[in-house]
Amino acid sequence: MELSLLQLVLASLLVAFGCFVQGALGFGLALIAAPLLFLIHPALVPGPILFLAMVISLIIVWRNRSGLAIGELGSALVGRLPGMALALWILGFASRDLLSLILGASVLLGVAASLSHWHLTPTRNKLLAAGFLSGFMGTSTSIGGPPMALVYQNARGQRVRANLGGFFLIGTVMSVAGLALLGHFGRHELLLSLALTPAALAGLALSRHAVSWVDAGRVRPVLLVLCTLSALAVIGDGLLLR
Repeated sequence: MELSLLQLVLASLLVAFGCFVQGALGFGLALIAAPLLFLIHPALVPGPILFLAMVISLIIVWRNRSGLAIGELGSALVGRLPGMALALWILGFASRDLLSLILGASVLLGVAASLSHWHLTPTRNKLLAAGFLSGFMGTSTSIGGPPMALVYQNARGQRVRANLGGFFLIGTVMSVAGLALLGHFGRHELLLSLALTPAALAGLALSRHAVSWVDAGRVRPVLLVLCTLSALAVIGDGLLLR
């Protein structure tokens, strides 16, 4: 692995915090951690963080399985396939600076979605569109949560966590497999993923005790500010590389 001890510690702290939020809200790992992980080391995005999202999504779905709606999940996954294919094609020629700009823009889109007052319900067409956008963003930058979270913004509790978790579980399996087939996820990325897995599991374990506290909205403004600053930092990094 190319990470120094300091990089590994910082990355672990970011992953733990991101998994804490995702365990409570149903999404947030990549939105919070990906921009700064990219700045710590570009190899951490998108492969390793997608792998970690896959692992914790499995646990989240099991925790909240009573709220799972298979029909809604199916529509979103059908939409994800063409979005994932487009992202894999772009990754074939994308440079680090282009990826950083896409990544930063994805985070800002997520912040905008969180601030939106649109009243959306998870209909079939909306889920297809959200699945497409999530597949593209998730595969290219590891941040696939915002489109799906926007569709489910008016749902609550187990339904949100179960369906977002199910979508991310199947979607990240597909994305990691696609990255592996194209040579973007191999032994090196797997080792990075495994090195960060303990931090991911620790953050997820802590989230069990914070669901009601997070749902009350006490941390939302701080998270949005942190996400915005992270996005601007990674966009600035990409512009400086040009």
